[in-house]
Amino acid sequence: MKKVLIVHGWMHSAARYERLRRDLEQSGDCRVTLYEFPGFGDTTGKYRRNILDNYTRDMKKYLETRKFDLIVAHSMGGNVVLKGLEGTRDLPGDGEQKLILLSPVYGGVAGLKPLILFYPLTVMGIRLVQRPFVLCRLLIRLCSLLTIRRWRDVDERIIQDARRADGAVAAGTLSELTFDRWRLGEVRPRLRVLLVLGEKDRVISRRNMAVLKKDLGSCRVKILKGIGHTAVAEDYEKLLKIVKGEL
Repeated sequence: MKKVLIVHGWMHSAARYERLRRDLEQSGDCRVTLYEFPGFGDTTGKYRRNILDNYTRDMKKYLETRKFDLIVAHSMGGNVVLKGLEGTRDLPGDGEQKLILLSPVYGGVAGLKPLILFYPLTVMGIRLVQRPFVLCRLLIRLCSLLTIRRWRDVDERIIQDARRADGAVAAGTLSELTFDRWRLGEVRPRLRVLLVLGEKDRVISRRNMAVLKKDLGSCRVKILKGIGHTAVAEDYEKLLKIVKGEL
């Protein structure tokens, strides 16, 4: 039985990928684990400083004690998984880790830098939209259009995840991701990477993805036409097909 790990992105949760877990397990001989970052979903806000460093430390420990045939990681999750894998040599099978990176954050997010200059307001803004008012639901939907192209794809799951996230952790993580300059070093495992990008992604720059591809040494790239940053919400059937194809 093949083992699959799915790691969510910023402001999402493990529950975002519950449908994918169910469909993969029902259609093939595999067992899927959904990873949850502290401060998102059903978890508490465990960290307030150096959040990405703590996430990376947790991920490294997690991957040292568990082996997966395939790891699927989105956005922030892709960033943390790459950091957690760096330096790891004890990998499954022939020593090559199969990895699907869905619009991973790599080399920072230049487009968000002006927003982070108003960091205190960012914290307040996240907490504001988490209030139980109809207007706040509308604000969450409007903010989601930065990452999702079509209004109809902003579903109830996105609203629930936004409301359950720890506001301070969410703002702090966003700030760290925006200015993150980490790059893969020479000591890294053998990675078989499929890089999946949205054609209309407003978050991840093609320049940063070109740098990632160069740092990886080689990887395959698949562009999903007409979608933005969040494949699982915008083209679920295509994402399911891609993941099945890698198993």
